[in-house]
Amino acid sequence: MKSNQYSIKVFETTIEDEDKFLAFIDANYELFKHHLLCLQGDIPQRVQQYLEKKSLKYINNFDFPKAKKIKDNFVMPHYEEQKCKESCKVISEPLRSGQYVEHEGDIVIAERINSGAKVVAKGNVIALNVVNGDISSTGDFILVGDTQKSNILFHGVKIDNTLLENRLNKIEFVDNEIVIKAISKKELTWV
Repeated sequence: MKSNQYSIKVFETTIEDEDKFLAFIDANYELFKHHLLCLQGDIPQRVQQYLEKKSLKYINNFDFPKAKKIKDNFVMPHYEEQKCKESCKVISEPLRSGQYVEHEGDIVIAERINSGAKVVAKGNVIALNVVNGDISSTGDFILVGDTQKSNILFHGVKIDNTLLENRLNKIEFVDNEIVIKAISKKELTWV
């Protein structure tokens, strides 16, 4: 028997408004061209034609197993976390494939985020080590190093990894525009 194993990235959603859905997919095409779209519910003909025209791969009404979520008050064996000021979560162990961390406030990750791990924060995210997994933040900023294998979403917008070329990058909104700038050691007064 000859077999292959693949890791795929899936974006699962429903279509409630065709125009908004098509605008969202078009605006984030660079992200979705490397994902499998899982569309729940009916897919309008216009959407099917658009996806096929863009060569986007999709499936309909498929139930994926849900990722294991680490709750804020749950500590896994060999997984340490400290809470600072109730709104900040500090993670000092590597995040493994399949781990999902979600937090209402800020998250500081001191160790690597492996491929297949996902961090979702309503606050800021500070990743101090290698990031090969996914980060999503709706906070004021994300601090992340040079990473070429990650998926970073800032307020729902996919950040192009080629723009994250510095040792430490700050992703933030400046005048309603996402700006990525290098952070020098002099600016790290919080360490």
